[in-house]
Amino acid sequence: MSGAHRPFTRWRAVSAIPPAIVLAVVCRPPYASAQIATPTQAQCELSAIRDTRSPFAVQTIHSACNWLAVNGESAMNESLKPYYLCLVQNLSGAQSDAAANAIVSACRAANPG
Repeated sequence: MSGAHRPFTRWRAVSAIPPAIVLAVVCRPPYASAQIATPTQAQCELSAIRDTRSPFAVQTIHSACNWLAVNGESAMNESLKPYYLCLVQNLSGAQSDAAANAIVSACRAANPG
């Protein structure tokens, strides 16, 4: 009997996604680089910010994800990319601004760029 409810539950979860989001992701023009970067930035932010409580960490993750979305594929900025990746990977879950500041300092020291 529980197997009969699974498709309904899955369908409810899928049908709960607003149509505008589905259209924005599926129908974006392939030539618009800003529109291509946006889902990447959003995915970066959502995955990194989910358990983060520090306002400073959230803002820094937002800035780092923005930098990666805009400059991440540029060979000219290749030396800076590890620093921003370090921020996104390590600030995720930061509970205080003091912890976030220590992480930013560690990423800066590890990636002088």
